[in-house]
Amino acid sequence: LEGFHGGDGNANSVEMVWWFPKSSEQYRVRGKLQFIGNDGPLFQNNQDNHDIMHYFQSERKQQWGNLSDMAREQFYWKDANYLGTPSCGDGGDIPLGGRDDEGKVLPPPDSFLLMLLYPTKVDYLRLGDNFRQVDEWEWGRGVVEDCRWKSL
Repeated sequence: LEGFHGGDGNANSVEMVWWFPKSSEQYRVRGKLQFIGNDGPLFQNNQDNHDIMHYFQSERKQQWGNLSDMAREQFYWKDANYLGTPSCGDGGDIPLGGRDDEGKVLPPPDSFLLMLLYPTKVDYLRLGDNFRQVDEWEWGRGVVEDCRWKSL
């Protein structure tokens, strides 16, 4: 994931590369990022839509539960560079598997953010025969029905 300032000067624009080595295919997906924390989106323009806030929080919780136990434990590490069996640093132990004493998954900590990528451009490369296809999201005249993907 690489950040860049697109032509619009927007600092939350990124490009993600997804590489498939067996088939020698590559996707470069460019778009805008949004981070979801405990209280919903960290940065958003419209905070009045409680349905969307609830949806994002629910998705974050679901992704947290989908992590492996070992992956969840790492979000409780005080020092992310620590190798071995770290402690929280405040005298408490890391919750085994990110679970409570009854084995239930704990709520996600503040350090767990759900990252959403809203694509605006997809560059597909098939390196075996040098095929390339570039598609870009085209915004309509403010009407959702006029928005579409356009091949360049």
